[in-house]
Amino acid sequence: MEGLQDFFGVGVDTVIPAGSQRLRLSGKGTRIPLTGVPFEIEMGRQRVQLYPDIPVNKGSSKKTFDYILFDPQRYFSGISHFLRLRQGHKVAIDRNDEMQKCLFSSPRDAFRRHLQITHEGDALVFRDPISELGTYVSVIENTQEAERITTRRCRALQHLGEIFGGPIKPLPPEQALDTLQQVNELLRKEPYRPLDSYGNIGGLLNLPKHLTPIVVGDLHAQTENLLKILSENMYLEALEKGDAALIILGDAVHPEGEDELSYMDSSILIMDMILKLKLRFPDNVFMILGNHDSFSLDVMKGGIPQGLLWEKRVIATRGETYRDAMELFYRQLPLVVISEHFVACHAGPPRGTPSREMLVDVRRYPNLFRELTWTRVKTPRFPAGYTRGDVRRFRKALGISENIPFIVAHYPLSREDTIWLNVIGIPRHHIVFSALPEQMGIFTRIDNEMVAQIYPAENLSPWVNQTQRDS
Repeated sequence: MEGLQDFFGVGVDTVIPAGSQRLRLSGKGTRIPLTGVPFEIEMGRQRVQLYPDIPVNKGSSKKTFDYILFDPQRYFSGISHFLRLRQGHKVAIDRNDEMQKCLFSSPRDAFRRHLQITHEGDALVFRDPISELGTYVSVIENTQEAERITTRRCRALQHLGEIFGGPIKPLPPEQALDTLQQVNELLRKEPYRPLDSYGNIGGLLNLPKHLTPIVVGDLHAQTENLLKILSENMYLEALEKGDAALIILGDAVHPEGEDELSYMDSSILIMDMILKLKLRFPDNVFMILGNHDSFSLDVMKGGIPQGLLWEKRVIATRGETYRDAMELFYRQLPLVVISEHFVACHAGPPRGTPSREMLVDVRRYPNLFRELTWTRVKTPRFPAGYTRGDVRRFRKALGISENIPFIVAHYPLSREDTIWLNVIGIPRHHIVFSALPEQMGIFTRIDNEMVAQIYPAENLSPWVNQTQRDS
């Protein structure tokens, strides 16, 4: 397994820490058997903590958990960065990893060490070859302290249940229609959206810099993934404070699993969830239009006419008035979001050099509209896709620096990953896909840098529903 080879043939000491014992790390390595407890690591003035990432839903069949490494000064005070340590893998403090500088309160002290931690499954191996500087590890014994992360997640999930207003299941038809109609009224005057030449809400969302973005890729009816994201990293708390913005990059509906392509009830549920979130946070929740957010006959997957089936299921369960209201909802969604720190759309950059004014008036330009929602990066599977030059021209047309990340969704490059950085060698052009049943990626902003984060999937709605029944 990746990372373990560094320790084969090395005389690693196996230690079981006693009490508040501080173990000084060496280059040889210190192996500590796993007992489910968290650890604290001292690197000069920098302290980090390493917690087992235990699911909220205790019914999980998972026996060995990931660990997450974070700075407690930052992690428990707001949206922050962390490193994930999976079984069979290693994390290493590395100044050449540009994302890691967003992790630490005292990065200079951290980067003076070469801390490495390997997850063997039944033990963790801690190692620091720069031992003369002094790196220490100890067990966090305080039970309340050890449960802080789980407690915070449970609180967020309970609040999500309150926002939804009942069990996590499709709303009754009358309530669903009322919710959608209220959201459509909000969209008519949605903030940060200039009007087009017809006096309607335009296709561009200008996100202000004071809002920390939580950028989510395609969800494709994965309601559990949306619950998981909002229960993590103080995202929900930041939405409540008005400090963050949830941005869903389209394709909220239509499941991707081969045996689920024609199943539309999960699409109904995820739209109910998104609409409820929009009602609760009208100035902080935004959805970008994707190609699947439509009743169009063009929307197909594996030969299944998902657009048509979506329309039929909506009419069957909610009625034609609801279908018409959903079409209005789609017509009012933006296609591009721009801020000082990133630019994003669902699919990719258009050919040519569209101005910001054209993006506001995007519905007057059918080709531009389609490219923003349908195009894909050029690969052997899609040779007609956009290129590095198209990304460069798009940035130039919008008047933004080449250092500003350009983030899209729509086109996962594999079914094993959820984040792709610097796609096909295009600097600071990233793809995020949040619909995998095993894991989901997002982007957020830490210290004015857009950083990627990945979370393992978890079946959370049964826990939320049971908690509501018990309360």
